[in-house]
Amino acid sequence: MPELIVLQTHVDYNSFQQSPEQQFPMVRIFGKTVEGVSVQITVDDFSPYFYVQPDQDLDINELEDFLKSNFTKGRCIGIQKELKQNIYGYSVEKTVFYKIHFNLPNVFKAAKEFFEKGLNFGNKFVKFRVFESQFPFVLRFMHDLNITGMSYIKIKAYKENKSTKKNKTLSITTSHTLIEALPLQGNWIKVIPLKIVSFDIECCGETDSFPNSLVDPVIQIGNSLQMTTGGEIQNDIFCLKEVGEIPGANVHWFETEAELLMAWSGYIRKTDPDILLGYNIKNFDFQYLLERADQLNLKEFGLLGRTEKATKISKKTQSSSSFGSIETYDVTVEGRLIFDLFLILKREHKLRSYSLNAVSVHFLGEQKEDVPYSSMHKLQRESKETRRRIATYCLKDTLLPLRIFERLNVFVNYVELARATHVPIEFFSTRGASVKVLSLLYKEAAASGYAIPDMDRQENSPTFEGAFVMDPIRGFYDTPIAVLDFCSLYPSIIISKNLCYTTLLPKNVSKHAVKPEEASQSPSGDHFVKHEVKEGLLPNILRRLLENRKKTKKALKEATEPWLRKSLDGRQLALKVCANSIYGFTGAALGQLPCVEISQSTTAYGREMIAKTKEMIEGDFSKKNGFSHDTVVIYGDTDSVMLNFSEPDRAIVFKMAQEIAIRVSDVFEKPIKLEFEKAYHPYILMNKKRYAGLIYTNSEKPDRIDTKGIETVRRDNCELVKKIIDGCLKMILEQRDVLGAAQLVRSSVSDLFCDRVDLSQLVISKTYTKANYAVKVAHVELVSRLRERGLEVRIGDRIPYVIVCKEKKSKLYEKAEDPVYALEHNLAIDIEYYIENQLSKPIKRLFDPIMDNVGDLFTVKEIVREIGVVGPMNRFLTKAEQCIGCNRTGRILCSSCMELFPKHLARLQENYDKKIKKYHECWTECQRCMGSVMTEVICTNRDCPIFYMRMKVKKELEPMEEKMTRMRELDW
Repeated sequence: MPELIVLQTHVDYNSFQQSPEQQFPMVRIFGKTVEGVSVQITVDDFSPYFYVQPDQDLDINELEDFLKSNFTKGRCIGIQKELKQNIYGYSVEKTVFYKIHFNLPNVFKAAKEFFEKGLNFGNKFVKFRVFESQFPFVLRFMHDLNITGMSYIKIKAYKENKSTKKNKTLSITTSHTLIEALPLQGNWIKVIPLKIVSFDIECCGETDSFPNSLVDPVIQIGNSLQMTTGGEIQNDIFCLKEVGEIPGANVHWFETEAELLMAWSGYIRKTDPDILLGYNIKNFDFQYLLERADQLNLKEFGLLGRTEKATKISKKTQSSSSFGSIETYDVTVEGRLIFDLFLILKREHKLRSYSLNAVSVHFLGEQKEDVPYSSMHKLQRESKETRRRIATYCLKDTLLPLRIFERLNVFVNYVELARATHVPIEFFSTRGASVKVLSLLYKEAAASGYAIPDMDRQENSPTFEGAFVMDPIRGFYDTPIAVLDFCSLYPSIIISKNLCYTTLLPKNVSKHAVKPEEASQSPSGDHFVKHEVKEGLLPNILRRLLENRKKTKKALKEATEPWLRKSLDGRQLALKVCANSIYGFTGAALGQLPCVEISQSTTAYGREMIAKTKEMIEGDFSKKNGFSHDTVVIYGDTDSVMLNFSEPDRAIVFKMAQEIAIRVSDVFEKPIKLEFEKAYHPYILMNKKRYAGLIYTNSEKPDRIDTKGIETVRRDNCELVKKIIDGCLKMILEQRDVLGAAQLVRSSVSDLFCDRVDLSQLVISKTYTKANYAVKVAHVELVSRLRERGLEVRIGDRIPYVIVCKEKKSKLYEKAEDPVYALEHNLAIDIEYYIENQLSKPIKRLFDPIMDNVGDLFTVKEIVREIGVVGPMNRFLTKAEQCIGCNRTGRILCSSCMELFPKHLARLQENYDKKIKKYHECWTECQRCMGSVMTEVICTNRDCPIFYMRMKVKKELEPMEEKMTRMRELDW
């Protein structure tokens, strides 16, 4: 048979059993040939192995015979003797290690325990240390064959398997010795076009509560198919009951849910996508579909992959200090990659809300209709036209993830990350972030003759001092502030100081055959041998990553083809991520290979460098030492310092900053380099890690406003705070109008008291991390009430709420309320809370360096407001009617004002007409978002300001209509 060139997209393994005594792993490589044929390659002759190091000499034949006779929980296939070094700690000589092959990787745990207990054989007791038993078998296979993630491989010879599968996959078997990894260069850089299907489901419950997969049917499944290279999108919608035609989509409708589900399952096999994409599909859509199929006894529905195995869902619990314990689901559709955009965005972007609408607004600038599930039953039951509305909504939810996926370059970035780290692309969604560094380290260790020991995770590991943050000289700076940054500081320190597992010495250096001048002591008191003695693995990895990134960025500047530019940009980003991850990997106490000596030495050197930089700049670059200006370091944080020359001319500041960067860089060991890339002008320094300024990367034209640690970027403040702070910063930094900024605050406070602020601006959101706290927390207590109302809330969700007025002694958690509920029940907002707890602190922080008497900004004239307080006394109270002319208690128009009846009626009518106009404007905007001006607006998109405005105006119209009716009934 001819050779086969395959782009491998997915590597895993399963066990094959010829007999009870003969079990072995089958590595499966899924991918596509360059001609576009889906292929499954089975490799059945690659055996798993790990290393052991005995404390004394052994006879290899005796050890093998002993294992085959005494280790009963697995089968030892063979043993080889190799000379290696333990990666932990500096050593010169290689020692004997035994490479032990087993029949299956899942016997490693039992084998590890078997060795670590020690063995009695040959009239002696031998202790062992186990190495690399925790290294994933798939990575072992890829590393040994030099295969990297999402790369091309050549199959030199193979046997085609007989298949009875309904899908289009070519199934072959080959030996690992007949697989050649092709280099990532020339024709083997570009990824062949792969097929993506983005899908979304709609379910329908009989009640207003969240759908239950045990009883509530799937009524529609929307699909948008596109190639990874872009181009035309094919839309298909599978519906329960007849649905009207939809332009640009193929509508498939069925009389029963079972027919719908089986038709969709067939569609997936027929279209044969390489990638399944969606929004929250792992935690909801897949689970719901499989449970419905199980309820309907559809045994073949789950055959969605490229093998005869059904789709599998496994529950897992992730624990972290930030989120507590979170239940998530892993979904396996064999041979297909699954990208859940919801999980990707939560992991990689900090957003106020992760609803599909919120992320669409953030990344695409578009709103979407959000049909409440309480309306689904009515729409589904009524007619084919109302069902068409559901279908249009469903298809929108398949198109948006596809567009965001493309806009963020997710696929290309993941491809390049897989290639840079020698990891299968699916590992980034199923495993932690440390797998990137782990793979790089194992790869380098194997090539250099090192073995990596199994480490027991320590719960109580030592802590160390973090990065240096200088005390700031707070204030408002109206002269340019130069910012000097150390380029890739922590990677550069690890390289220059040769910090590594392999160069680490014990505290007592004299115990090693190392001369004092051959080792260096870090500021934290740890010792490492110098480059001249031995080059560390981590410095080698980092040097290669940084050099490759430099070359890639150069190639990116020269590239013209769009696909190549995307690929190169993704590659340089992947190389940056890898380089920046290594320091954190060594400092992760619960990680797989922690080394606190490396991480604490890195931060200690960083602190020392920042302090030394400050001392040198302020000493050498001063008038008394012949410099043209006195230089003051007003702030320093981790890897940067900010300089004030008290010089108003930006061009002069740029020139001085560049000179200082060059001269300071010459003091430090390469590759440590201090760079000048930007200046702030003007600049507000509020506190540690809190500042804002107008950035200039050239002296002529500003780039943008940059902020850190203030409420424009913090997610736990309401949108009003961000809006005010953003507006003030633009006035102060861009327009240099401090008085205008102060007036903006006063008018915003006045609007808040006068109920002129839209409710969407007052919504606060917090992440629901766990159900039980030591004290009662506002958003957690609200979750309990939401669940009582039939709303679905999960750990990890962000919970939106507003603070409403209640009795005087009410606790904050009692005042937290769902925004929609507050609107529907006309609950008054607690203005004082928002002034004191949301607005005052950030605004004072911003204005304190600029002006005196900041508290005066919150002083407003006395305003009388009508509020509706919910409480037990309310049932005894009745709202008194007031005259609309003079506010006298009694009737809607008192006898004194009756003579001006036409004037008061006209004024009331004018206000009513204005409100009606505003409501119609909201309605029209909502219809435009829906894509139809003929259907009723039922959207309940909680991330959309128009929704809250529409609801608010509707509520305000009710008493106005009542007043209009009463006025017309008057006898005048």
